[in-house]
Amino acid sequence: MKKVFFIFIMMYSFSSCAQETKQYQLISQEEFAEILTKEIQLLDVRTPQEYQQGYIEGAVLINFFDPDFVTKVSTRFDKNKPLYIYCAVGGRSNKAARKLIAVGFDSVYDLKGGFTKWKKF
Repeated sequence: MKKVFFIFIMMYSFSSCAQETKQYQLISQEEFAEILTKEIQLLDVRTPQEYQQGYIEGAVLINFFDPDFVTKVSTRFDKNKPLYIYCAVGGRSNKAARKLIAVGFDSVYDLKGGFTKWKKF
């Protein structure tokens, strides 16, 4: 019985090590500014009304409250490349990042403080 348990634990350990690590990470205004000098996947998860009041150049708007949010993001962006997201202050983008990691995005970076803080930066 001990051997069976030991084998089971070893198999589980090896299989969990072999899985890719998906990551969600907050990114500072300074780090974000440096990254914007490169070609990136940039997602704005605010509403169209918020977007009309200002946005970060190069961002694609997909409303977090859209019932097809995950599907639209998944068809528009490459899951294997880093995805940078933001909302107004950070709440929706945090929820969006977690949803996107759950459906297979490898790396999602969330702008800390959102667009509101970005405007003041």
